[in-house]
Amino acid sequence: MPILSSQPSPRGRRIGRRRLLSVLLGALAGPARAALGKPPAGEILIGSSAAFSGPAAMLGQGLHAGAQALFKQINSQGGLAGAKLVMRALDDAYEPVRTDKNTRLLVDDPKVLALFGYVGTPTSKAALPYVRRWQIPFVGAFTGAAVLWEPNPMVFNVRAGYRAEAEALAGAMVTAGIKHLGVLYQADLFGRAGMEAMRSAAEGQGLVIGPVASVQRNSVDVQAALTVLLVKPHPEAIFMVSTYASCAAFIQAARQRGYVGRFYSLSFAGLEPLRQALNQDMRKVTIAQVVPDPDDASIAVVAAYQKAMREAGHKHFDSISLEGYIAARVLVEGLRNAKKPLSRESLAQGLETLGHLDLGGFQVAYRPKDHQGSNYIGLRSEK
Repeated sequence: MPILSSQPSPRGRRIGRRRLLSVLLGALAGPARAALGKPPAGEILIGSSAAFSGPAAMLGQGLHAGAQALFKQINSQGGLAGAKLVMRALDDAYEPVRTDKNTRLLVDDPKVLALFGYVGTPTSKAALPYVRRWQIPFVGAFTGAAVLWEPNPMVFNVRAGYRAEAEALAGAMVTAGIKHLGVLYQADLFGRAGMEAMRSAAEGQGLVIGPVASVQRNSVDVQAALTVLLVKPHPEAIFMVSTYASCAAFIQAARQRGYVGRFYSLSFAGLEPLRQALNQDMRKVTIAQVVPDPDDASIAVVAAYQKAMREAGHKHFDSISLEGYIAARVLVEGLRNAKKPLSRESLAQGLETLGHLDLGGFQVAYRPKDHQGSNYIGLRSEK
């Protein structure tokens, strides 16, 4: 970029300064301009850090495909009161160190009104200190960990929590006659949160947790876990707390070793990426879901999601992008409900005063000191 300079002209300093500003802004394009934190007039800027690369990339890509489909649809209709919705999304590859750096960049820009659609528990936790210090709304994270249910007036959950998922899964295990359960958990905050949620649920429903093994985040090396979990007598089922890549690697390796028990997973694994990683072989796999069936257009919110996705050029539907669409709907309703001029504070107030909100067969609720959002839990399984 050329170095620009200006000297006061005979016509006066005022005109010279205006010309300098005009030239300088014109020279700044794309990321360089965004880095200065002043988007063009008429934009509502939303920030995000999520996994767009690495072994968890399908989660971030899917979640944001749904959100961006809604934003594109709204922008094509004139935006919100004439302002376009713009997402500044940075890739953290599901690594908290990168999330920390990305979030610092986002909150330092006063034009970023909210942080949206973070993917994962350790990554969301990395953002929370910035949320508290900069008092910026944190909306629709793709995690159900209890850390986001701790008192924080700027955190707005949309999906139900892992404790509710674990209760539903434990109930399904009991119905299937399962009494002894092994656990594979990711060796980080997410894995521990999911494991503790299942410990609590199992105790309440008479399940006995047997062998427990861990897998590293962003890894498919499950050999050590197999040695621990597949000791005889084998547990009747394995509860998995990890992403689709490591869950699929474990299921395939366990099957190769002759394991015939069932597998259960929290929603974070991602139904469609897990199915794809297993080459469509979802036998004896049950996964919790926090949104309705993305193919069931009889549900109004699903039909609206499908319409937005088609308009954005997507031909396939999945639960992850549906969750992104629903979370974006909540954010948009908060923006509409916020007092003008928009600010981080007014958006937070707009969100927490939404009350009960029916998005079309999917219910959420927000009140002061209650930012839980949805309590929807479903289970998807194959025999």
